[in-house]
Amino acid sequence: MPTRDKRHLEVIKKIKSVMSEISRNVISDKVLPVLDIAKVGYDNTIWSDDKRMLTIGDKTVQISPENTKKIPTFSQYIVMANAVRKLLDEEMESTIRGMYYATLSTVGDEKNKQKFWNTQDNSDDAIKAVELITGVPREEFSVTSKPKGMISGPITLRVGGDLIDCNLGSRATSQLVPTNIRDLEIVNVKADFVMVVEKDTVLNNIRKSGFIQKYNAILMTGSGEPDRATRMMVKALNQEWKKTVVIFADADPWGLGIALRYKIGSESLSYDSERLVTPDAKVLGMMFSDIYDYNIPEVARLSASEEDLNRANDMKKKPWLKDRQWQKELNLFIQRKEKCELDAFFKHGFRYLAENYLPEKLRESGVI
Repeated sequence: MPTRDKRHLEVIKKIKSVMSEISRNVISDKVLPVLDIAKVGYDNTIWSDDKRMLTIGDKTVQISPENTKKIPTFSQYIVMANAVRKLLDEEMESTIRGMYYATLSTVGDEKNKQKFWNTQDNSDDAIKAVELITGVPREEFSVTSKPKGMISGPITLRVGGDLIDCNLGSRATSQLVPTNIRDLEIVNVKADFVMVVEKDTVLNNIRKSGFIQKYNAILMTGSGEPDRATRMMVKALNQEWKKTVVIFADADPWGLGIALRYKIGSESLSYDSERLVTPDAKVLGMMFSDIYDYNIPEVARLSASEEDLNRANDMKKKPWLKDRQWQKELNLFIQRKEKCELDAFFKHGFRYLAENYLPEKLRESGVI
């Protein structure tokens, strides 16, 4: 597919439209421009029962040079929008880190010189602002993150014109999930289901056991906090290819949070939930009760910190965790004050996780 396809041209047009509007405000209308942007965060995130995901509310923030305190932020957003326009015009690609360096400069006179960005977080916020202003996700700007998601199993991808069979050598290695969705196409899927695990170390152990071949599964991981490309891949396999998705993470509030990123979304990306979230995904483990049901030795358990307990208590209040089973699991964690990693199953032997625990949980849920 040519780089400058119809959608690519639409994205360029949207960026230029924003820049033109600002120019018209200043030059023709003689008024200071205002950027009306959806507010992102916990106080503008709403749980939707209908969609079964976190969605963004209707609160907005106005960024305008009319407010002197907002001038730096307004300037940063405009500079980033212009950098995105330039990236698109040149038909190139960049990581979010690359966009930080591309727009890095100094401002002020010799006595008061300072960097344009205090940290990359400011640059990342500006990229998010461009997404919100245009309604276009950054992947369509060809602005991506460093790939961290991994996939292995009976699935064929086309990446930049090249076919990648993720089943070849799947006992020995996994493929990185491409982060530029404009260059990615799922060509064929022959798996019966998709299993997502929290960490790449766990995926490697499961893969080497022959799990993929035995159960005709696709294995995936976001290597901790999942990137957007991995979440989009999971969603596509579930909704477009009609494959059951199951998720396994560590038995602690943070592991549960990572599992829920796939299933319900997150507050920081609630504006993009429609693309990223897989409501039908099943979180099967590791449950807090599994620590005791599967006799994880005390030496392999970890003590919960105050931060862990506070997060669990906060989770209990969330509308998406009001189910009786989740309340029971969280109460058990708060009561016992113990957490556990999936890797702890290695105390039962290196094959136990793949040959005993996972198949049993999958059978209980009717996946296999």
